[in-house]
Amino acid sequence: MNPRLAPGGALTATGVVAVVRGTRAERVADVLDTLADAGVRCLELTLNTPGALAELDAARQRLPADVELGAGTVRTAADASAAVAAGASFLVSPDTDEGVAAVARDHGVAYYPGALTPGEVGRAWDLGATAVKIFPAGTFGPRYLRDLAGPFRDVPLLPTGGVGPDNAADYIAAGAVAVGVGGSLIGDAFDGGSLTALADRAGRLLAAVHAARRPDVRVEREGAAR
Repeated sequence: MNPRLAPGGALTATGVVAVVRGTRAERVADVLDTLADAGVRCLELTLNTPGALAELDAARQRLPADVELGAGTVRTAADASAAVAAGASFLVSPDTDEGVAAVARDHGVAYYPGALTPGEVGRAWDLGATAVKIFPAGTFGPRYLRDLAGPFRDVPLLPTGGVGPDNAADYIAAGAVAVGVGGSLIGDAFDGGSLTALADRAGRLLAAVHAARRPDVRVEREGAAR
């Protein structure tokens, strides 16, 4: 088995994965470019977005090399192979699949499988996950993530689903290596909404995560959560 990949530099540096899921292919490039310009360096384009593979390939050729581009909603080995061929450097799934894990391992790309229960987290880690996506995190909240982080101290946890600029700091304080943020970040950008507003939301999210990583802020939030 190949060595397990550590979470990517962009993920650990910024603590944010932007989950880009839309209904209009013609807005994908604008949304990705706006997020990258705002400082988001880890962009997940879900495969159920129209034209996702073509847009992923185009973005890889267009955006700076330090922007990590990945594919989300990867549920099969065929999906995983197509995403890697389109330039994905990481794969994100709502569940854990042995075939997807094998493709990620064989191609040397990061794998963020979805899990919720302790048993699911353990299985995802055993299959070679780079970090485990806790989904849907918002159903149980930061306290649940803290409970998972206790016995799984060696497992980087990536809460996604119900995470946004207003509560991202709480998940970081609870032990998350980073947060995955979709709807609350993207907002109405795919429906003709302001890209300036999207950039503002991204900036607020990045600032919240950065502040939460400060030791004094983290200790304060941890104490409040107990």
